[in-house]
Amino acid sequence: MTEPTSTPLYPLAAPTQQQVAPTVLPHDPVAEHIAAHLGRIDTVFHDTVADPVQVDIHVIPANAHTPFTRLVTSGMSSRPMRVPEGAPPFAELMMALPADWKLDEASVRDERWFWPVALLRHLAHYPHQHATWLGLGHTLPNGHPAKPYAQGVGFTGAILLPPASAPEAFAALEQEGKDIYFHCVVPLYEAELALVKRKGFPALLDGFNAKGVTDLVVPGRKNTVKKFLGLF
Repeated sequence: MTEPTSTPLYPLAAPTQQQVAPTVLPHDPVAEHIAAHLGRIDTVFHDTVADPVQVDIHVIPANAHTPFTRLVTSGMSSRPMRVPEGAPPFAELMMALPADWKLDEASVRDERWFWPVALLRHLAHYPHQHATWLGLGHTLPNGHPAKPYAQGVGFTGAILLPPASAPEAFAALEQEGKDIYFHCVVPLYEAELALVKRKGFPALLDGFNAKGVTDLVVPGRKNTVKKFLGLF
């Protein structure tokens, strides 16, 4: 599988992004799909400039059915990615965060809380800025050499997996004759990135299953491949 080469995240202070209420944005079928399957959208991190696509990151708070917060993009699929033959050219991204993750206007000035928003924004823009694509099983290190997303955060990259914690009907949307697939962004440690590079993402999933790791972001979770690679 051909994978993209990642670059570091956008700077924390992104002057082209603002936090707005969903009611101030125009009609968006992707946002409607998100709300229909995941729940009420509380707020939106909105790109004010298309670079080259305009990406909104929708915040769906924890509710009676789901005990964690979700972030989901819309706008990444407004243009096709440059994909190899047979690969789907339209995608959006999701992350699942603990219910108490702070995303209010004051807290997101701190990279310890903002980095998942920055990561989703970066990945949604990435294939369009670099004429590449993102698909299931792709790993993206945070720069070369890979570095943590924020101070005190051990994750140095991410992998795209199916949105296992979301309803099955959420995973794809047919809109205006195109099929849009939703992928879950799961952050990884350096050793986990190395394992995927050496043995493929099924080996990583075996470790996840053995340790009970899901697509929910858990800061400080156990590294699932420490003893496997003998790196620590």
